[in-house]
Amino acid sequence: LLLMTLKSNSRAITVHIFSNLSDSLRDSLATEPFDAKSSDNILTCSIIANATVDIRARWNTMMRSLIGSEEALMSGNQLGREE
Repeated sequence: LLLMTLKSNSRAITVHIFSNLSDSLRDSLATEPFDAKSSDNILTCSIIANATVDIRARWNTMMRSLIGSEEALMSGNQLGREE
């Protein structure tokens, strides 16, 4: 679920991801430059920027971070199964 809102001169995007790994995803995103929270198997990530070009750049960063975190978690799960 993706929500984009305009707040006066700023823009905000909130993404909700439904996952059994929401806590692990949140923890793996701790050092990323956006807000990530987890509750009831829902990961919520939020970004805010003053310009559309900035929100686009932050969106790209957030998506790359989410993809990388998911791939790392899945890779770890595969290693655990092979042992």
